[in-house]
Amino acid sequence: MRRSINTGIKRWLYVIHAFYLMWLATPAIAQTDIPIGSWRLHLSYNNIKHLQLTPEKVFAASESGILVFNRDEKTLGSYNKLNGLSNTAITSLGYDHGNNKLLIGYSDGDLDIISASTVTNFSRLKDAEVTTSKTINHISVRGNLAYLSTAYGVVVFDIHQGEIKETWRDLGASGQGLRVNQSTFLNDSIFIATANGVLAGNLADNLLDFNNWMRFSSGDFSGPIPSIVTFNNKVYVAGPTGVYRFGNSNWQKEIFLDTAVIGSLTSSGQNLFMIADSTIWSMNSSGQLTQITDDLIQVPAVVRQDDDSKLWVGDQLAGLVSNTGGNFSSYLPDGPGLAETFRMIYDNGKLFALPGGFNASGQPLKNPGLLSVFENGNWTTSGYSPADLTDIAFHDSKTFVSSFGSGVSVTDASGNVTVLNATNSPLASTDPGKSNITALAPSADGLWVANYGGNEPLHLLKSDGTWESLSIIFPNSQNPVDMALDRNGDVWMILNPASGGGLVAFEREDNQAHYKTNVVENGGLPDKNVLSITADLDGYIWVGTDAGVAYFFSVGEDAVKPIYESRFLLRDEKITAIAVDAGNRKWIGTERGVWLFNATGESLVHHFTSENSPLLSNVIQDIEINSKTGEVFFATDQGIISYRSDAVSAGPEFEKIKIFPNPVSPGYHGTVGISGLASDAYVRITDISGKLIWQTQANGGMATWNVRDQEGRRAATGVYLVFAASQNGRESIVGKVAVIE
Repeated sequence: MRRSINTGIKRWLYVIHAFYLMWLATPAIAQTDIPIGSWRLHLSYNNIKHLQLTPEKVFAASESGILVFNRDEKTLGSYNKLNGLSNTAITSLGYDHGNNKLLIGYSDGDLDIISASTVTNFSRLKDAEVTTSKTINHISVRGNLAYLSTAYGVVVFDIHQGEIKETWRDLGASGQGLRVNQSTFLNDSIFIATANGVLAGNLADNLLDFNNWMRFSSGDFSGPIPSIVTFNNKVYVAGPTGVYRFGNSNWQKEIFLDTAVIGSLTSSGQNLFMIADSTIWSMNSSGQLTQITDDLIQVPAVVRQDDDSKLWVGDQLAGLVSNTGGNFSSYLPDGPGLAETFRMIYDNGKLFALPGGFNASGQPLKNPGLLSVFENGNWTTSGYSPADLTDIAFHDSKTFVSSFGSGVSVTDASGNVTVLNATNSPLASTDPGKSNITALAPSADGLWVANYGGNEPLHLLKSDGTWESLSIIFPNSQNPVDMALDRNGDVWMILNPASGGGLVAFEREDNQAHYKTNVVENGGLPDKNVLSITADLDGYIWVGTDAGVAYFFSVGEDAVKPIYESRFLLRDEKITAIAVDAGNRKWIGTERGVWLFNATGESLVHHFTSENSPLLSNVIQDIEINSKTGEVFFATDQGIISYRSDAVSAGPEFEKIKIFPNPVSPGYHGTVGISGLASDAYVRITDISGKLIWQTQANGGMATWNVRDQEGRRAATGVYLVFAASQNGRESIVGKVAVIE
């Protein structure tokens, strides 16, 4: 026994000593990085639409996550798809105060219940065969039952048993389908706000029978009723305009706010809250009306009052706002300023997220001018006076931020700001007084500017401050929406598909433009509608269309359509985004998730979807890559999420090698990253005796090891040697990695 113990101790001491020597020689990895193969969320909680209060916590839901404010500890936490939630697109919250359970409803009918930090999913409604929308519009709780308002009726869910008790469906006057928006209770009756007035039913009756409902669906109640609530033992609804109160079997319109459009009604034991035209009004039980204002409250969506008479506001720009500390304050975790992301740009260690922009019809989105920046693991947001920011570029020690409507904002190294628009530059559009800029591209010649809706769609701002403007006469050429530069400095512009589509390739040397379509010998694109564009590491132009992917070697040639599984690459997909990593691999965004292919597009590496990964949504709007760390950022219609890939940028020579994690601790089942390599270096891993354990080739400057041998067996405890050689075999470098099992 003593001998085996001593042998074990010696082995552990050997491993620890070897690791200590490597630790002395290896720089610490930045704590802001995430492990290879892992995901990181970048959610915005600025748009809060649903609130629930408990004595200990405040739950505030955006579309993609739930912000949790601990009222005693004054701390912020969250629930999201990475730490328990089953879905995104949150549409409702309910709370079972008797059993301390939070209910979360989703747009696809999914239902989560959080109890004591444990999330339980009930997918029966999501999986139900329903031809209409499955969205859970609202959740009311009474006793052990939750009443879920949906597009097809009311689902009565037994919270304690975790099962559907019954479904009141097809509640129209003749048994036809009827959308239910909200529900509330008065004594023994339930009142529901629907797409056609208000219905009331006694809970003791058989409410499966549509004939057992009392209907209020004429006059002002002949259309949709968005909100209904019980206050001071009365039922109130938001009518087409104003507020109505139910009493003596009749509805009476209140004299206050009689012409206002009421967006939301909520109540507490003390007050009724009404949101009218982005203004909050409060009415107490005596009928006294008070307006609630504060600079932080900008676009309120929902209001609740706690037992201490403090207000909690879900605002669509400022997030969670409350006067619990005296004055109103905004409670926001780290994240982008807005959930919407039109375009992302990575430059010099920073990721820039712009909300956009313009829609497919070339109309402004009217998004606030917020620019969010991710650096060293943290987000900051700054405001620009123009709305609808579309792009950012850095050139001649200046920062250029473009907008759809207000031209280009230019900030020099001293912080001085000028705005280039139709009054002081050729940046003009057919809209009077507008300068609609859709994209920027810095080059050796200057800064290229894509000008939407002007007679000259492409401009070059030179370093001396002069302009060169190009008039391109092709169908739809006045409507460029994006652009990229190839290895020759030629400019490729996407033309708006809604106006005819196609590509314009401007040959800089010959000062000649070429129009590319899906016609052979005139572009040969998979489809005329081009949605995305980028240049790869070889300078080839890759484009995504409504029917797959193609790339161009040069302006004068037709597109090449890669073949994957005996078919044109992703020919059945809308290619919404393309990005190129340090290994020249192609990350391709679609409306059915993200695909990673090798450099030629002929071999699949990954296909991430919201079903098989933490991806927030299958609808990808943009992709951007931090080539130094390999982190890939995906902007979806539900927010931003990133994935740490195994490709990083590299030079022709080795840098100081970094192996992480090192040591590999017990229970770690991720991959080991080996960075600092020469580009596409060959890597061998052996044990101390020299036996080959694993071999691979780097993607750019990084190789990975799954801590297994070539037969798939987990590596045993010990120290392993890492040998790397550049492709020409002239250089090699050796590192060590310790594995502890």
